[in-house]
Amino acid sequence: MGKAVKGIKGKRIWKILIGAVILVVALLLAVALAGVYAYWSGERSLRGSADTQAPKLVSDAMERQRMMDAYEQNAQKTLAWEDDWVVYEGEIFEYKDDCLNFLLMGIDRMGKIGKKTDLSNWSAGQADTIFVVSLDVAEKKVSIVGLPRNTMVELEVYGTDGEVSETMYNQICLQYGYAGGGELGLEKMKERVAELFSGLPIHGVCAIGFDSLKKIADVLGGIEVTVPEDTMINKKAYAAGEKVLLTRSNIIPYLRYRDVTVLGSPTTRLTRQKEFLKIAVARIVDEVKKNPLFVKELYEAVLPYMNTDITLDEAVYLAAQALDYTITDGSFYQLTGEDRRVDFEKPKREGDFYDDLYLDEEYLEKVMMEVFFRKVVVETGRQAGGN
Repeated sequence: MGKAVKGIKGKRIWKILIGAVILVVALLLAVALAGVYAYWSGERSLRGSADTQAPKLVSDAMERQRMMDAYEQNAQKTLAWEDDWVVYEGEIFEYKDDCLNFLLMGIDRMGKIGKKTDLSNWSAGQADTIFVVSLDVAEKKVSIVGLPRNTMVELEVYGTDGEVSETMYNQICLQYGYAGGGELGLEKMKERVAELFSGLPIHGVCAIGFDSLKKIADVLGGIEVTVPEDTMINKKAYAAGEKVLLTRSNIIPYLRYRDVTVLGSPTTRLTRQKEFLKIAVARIVDEVKKNPLFVKELYEAVLPYMNTDITLDEAVYLAAQALDYTITDGSFYQLTGEDRRVDFEKPKREGDFYDDLYLDEEYLEKVMMEVFFRKVVVETGRQAGGN
């Protein structure tokens, strides 16, 4: 009898163990399937979020016509001239329509930010940091283009009725606040940047506030950077080349500081922000490699302090993509131009002035050709694409 009872208990224990193993396997499969679904769902939604039409770069009309004529006269040509081809420095280029392009902004505002647009005032904040991030899916590389906050463009100012009350030529950073932040602020910043880049398709926009940077520093346990130029952090001087650990106590002063009495300081600050972004992205990728769920944890940690149209599914897809991408110093581009000083009529203090930047259009075109286009090689009897 005792042996029978022990046998029954043994079978029960065995069944419980088997049940537990099955439950664990089922949970792991559920997590895996959820991750796969999020990955493919994220890819589909990102691909459908922007027009695939190529940017309309202005090419020399006579040179373009000469190229077209020469191509048409080739008796062994295999393809007709494509409408979206452009001529740059005597060669033909085509848009990389498999790229995913994103607008990343840092908003100078503390506390929570979100999707709600408030047109009662313009205190939604300014886009003090602006980056265009492009993922080249075919070549598995990322390019990050820094756009100075004080770049001069045509802006739309919205009234409380939700209509454009006026347009003005001013610094692009102001468009977010002039549209009341929230969803409209994202949309209008996206439009201004896309216009500046000749109609570049943008698949997602993300605006993060100051407190999101504190959360990122917390989650990563601090971020060590090398100071690119002499700077001040919490009234402490740091020399170029010096190492500093960014934590929640000093990350905002470090990324925000600029000497407002020096012409061109917004671009100088952008260099510091660029170095931070490179290191932070590399750290996040390392964490995702160790723990695939890290991207979900980070997304949820910063969500209250982030205004974005990028969903969690899309973030999962992008994180998975980032694991195979390379980021080097050559991945970064910084747009330049001419800084023009505009003094206040009644200075609040000595040295007060507006620092307006007028982009170098030729350099902008050069960057666009390197990042968003590939060379089309037209040879006798065949055609091949390459970089």
